[in-house]
Amino acid sequence: MIAPTQIRKPENWQDFEKLCKKLWGEVWDCSDTIQRNGRSGQKQCGVDVYGLPKGEIAYYGIQCKGKDDYTNSQLTEKEIDAEIEKALNFKPKLKRFLFATTANKDVLIEEYIRERNILHIQKGLFEIYLSSWEDIVDILECHRTTYNWYLNNCQYKDASDIDVFLEWKKEITIEPQYIKNITSYQFKERNQLFGLTAQQQASFELLSREPSLNMMDIMNPKYDVDYRWCNFKVNIKNTGSTVVEDYRLKLIFDGESIEDLSDKFHYENSRYLSDAAKAQINAEKRASREVFAGREYRNVIEYIPKDTTMVQNDHRTFKIGIKPKDEVTDIWVQWQVLSRDYSKLGELRIKVVPIYEEKQKIITVYDSSEVKETEVVVVPKIIKE
Repeated sequence: MIAPTQIRKPENWQDFEKLCKKLWGEVWDCSDTIQRNGRSGQKQCGVDVYGLPKGEIAYYGIQCKGKDDYTNSQLTEKEIDAEIEKALNFKPKLKRFLFATTANKDVLIEEYIRERNILHIQKGLFEIYLSSWEDIVDILECHRTTYNWYLNNCQYKDASDIDVFLEWKKEITIEPQYIKNITSYQFKERNQLFGLTAQQQASFELLSREPSLNMMDIMNPKYDVDYRWCNFKVNIKNTGSTVVEDYRLKLIFDGESIEDLSDKFHYENSRYLSDAAKAQINAEKRASREVFAGREYRNVIEYIPKDTTMVQNDHRTFKIGIKPKDEVTDIWVQWQVLSRDYSKLGELRIKVVPIYEEKQKIITVYDSSEVKETEVVVVPKIIKE
């Protein structure tokens, strides 16, 4: 038998969630009814796994917290409070709420859980408990079915693992920009200009509002810049203990939430370079290109590195751009890593928080019947630059 200190932690959060489901299904004697809560991306009310223990008439819930073993990260009081708050909305109400984590035991966090537990019991709310990795190993030792399953299915896999981030986070916020045009009308008595008829005066006022031509704009034409585009970095890291070879990454964006994607690749087209110089530069760009947008599908970005070997703890970073559709608040990104001996799926979230620049416009009318209600029109911020 393997000593408890030799039992490895699961190599990814999916395996850890499976372990929790199987282990507490055996502990609670409800292996045939214990379930994972919904699917990734759905509101889970802080509960990853739930079950009805044998003989109980109220549900128990588990929050599975996988922690990075390489940095010895721990649960925090803030995380605990946030998940407890979510679990209060689980229906039907929980009787017991368990934090199961791959983090090592920590006396201060255990003390905090005990204090929260007593407070909840006094209020008639669900009980709160914590099982750190050492506790989980002890429970495994006492439940042979799950113990044998874990050793045979998870324990001796090569500890290969890759993780993908946006700006080194699992969730980022982007801020596409819009212009909020606010038009109001004001009535003014017409002051007759000397020597002009009313019709001539109206023509004069119209011409005075026409923009004048700028010679600089003619010599150096400007182009539309759409400020809905948001750029950010994608990070891919070897978080396992083996070398990953012949790998590539695919990012699949929710096609209903995006207007366009960009791989940030541009050919050189400067008017100040000769055709031969531009051809040489563009040939070098093509040869070193690693990021591709929409080769088969318009909502997919592919990263195909030139150096296809990534050693332990190494990482790669590249930049992409996204233009969300108007009024979208969340964009989910599915990612897939494929390599010679390993593959992995995951999910990232992009929150969309638009920025609105207000532009006030007052229209003076000389006929009271032309006065209208204030108009508000939101349009994309597109400026010639």
